[in-house]
Amino acid sequence: MIELETEQVQEKGDPQAEAAARVVQEVQPDILVINELTNNLQQGKYTDRANIDAFVDNYLSISQRDDLEGIDYEHTLQPKSNTGVLPERDYDFNKDGTFGERPGDAYGFGEYPGHYAFAIASKYPIDESNIRSFRRFKWADMPGNLIPMAGEECVVTETGDDETALYLTEEELNVYRLSSKTHIDVPFETEGGTVHGLFAHPTPPGFDGKNNFNGKWNHDEVRFFADYVAGEDYIYDDSGVHGGLDENTSYVLMGDMNAGPGLGRDERPLHPAQKFLLGNDDFDTSQLPKSPGGAQRGLPTATRFGGDVEGVVEQIDYVLPSPDLALHASSVVWPSKNATKRNLGKDVNTASDHRLVWADIETTPSN
Repeated sequence: MIELETEQVQEKGDPQAEAAARVVQEVQPDILVINELTNNLQQGKYTDRANIDAFVDNYLSISQRDDLEGIDYEHTLQPKSNTGVLPERDYDFNKDGTFGERPGDAYGFGEYPGHYAFAIASKYPIDESNIRSFRRFKWADMPGNLIPMAGEECVVTETGDDETALYLTEEELNVYRLSSKTHIDVPFETEGGTVHGLFAHPTPPGFDGKNNFNGKWNHDEVRFFADYVAGEDYIYDDSGVHGGLDENTSYVLMGDMNAGPGLGRDERPLHPAQKFLLGNDDFDTSQLPKSPGGAQRGLPTATRFGGDVEGVVEQIDYVLPSPDLALHASSVVWPSKNATKRNLGKDVNTASDHRLVWADIETTPSN
């Protein structure tokens, strides 16, 4: 995750964007997802060129250091996001007494439409006719969901008793969307065949009231793709097609899931990452990415440092292939504290509080 705004990528010379490009060029990925890249087309700024294309043109395609090569991604995708998008009628989703005001009354937290969105860049062609987006899927349509409802007993987790309990009313159930950004299935035509990229960026499990609203929301957002690869029938996409992923389909889940078994805020009672990702045989977790930087801070598999809570290390970013694909290697780009080679540590810190996670995956199914 990088967190780049429109003005940073539409013009050359932004230090954060340059650092992020250097980190990406160290790895030279064939498929790249960038979380928290503003969707400028939704935002209504610089609408002649999508931000992902601007980032490719102005930064990724240009060598950011003498020993690095630029990357020409011919195929890009900038999906619409629920962030900052208000329903057609006004609701008080965040229960602050005001109706229809961003960011708290939008489907996903955002100051404007497309805030905190994500985008994809690929060397492989995208089968656009078979993309499945689930941005409009309603949270209430997930069987066994954890939606906090009005009138339910509030369970205090780690917040104070004086905080407001967040919940949905019966009326809000009819419109509230599961995805805080979007969940999307993007088929890539690789040399070894079609591989589906599963992309999402669930809401952080915090910043909520005393009944853990966002924690429960995050739990069900993480659960969605576990149900999807299992072929659950309740799922429907934005075009109205029902059903999960077909059997014998190869896939890779990629993104900041805001959930993991790490330290700090991830030590929560719901444990969605353990249930739906790390303990799920539908994903290959045999060799989780590690780094020297994470190991020095007590968690070799960590992918984030600091951020919302200073000094906290977390494992919340993933690249998880389906079991039929051969996982050859993986890592987190996070050098040790005393590493000085190529100033990579400085670039990593400048680019983001998250670290780039990569996996070398053979796209020809092994079975």
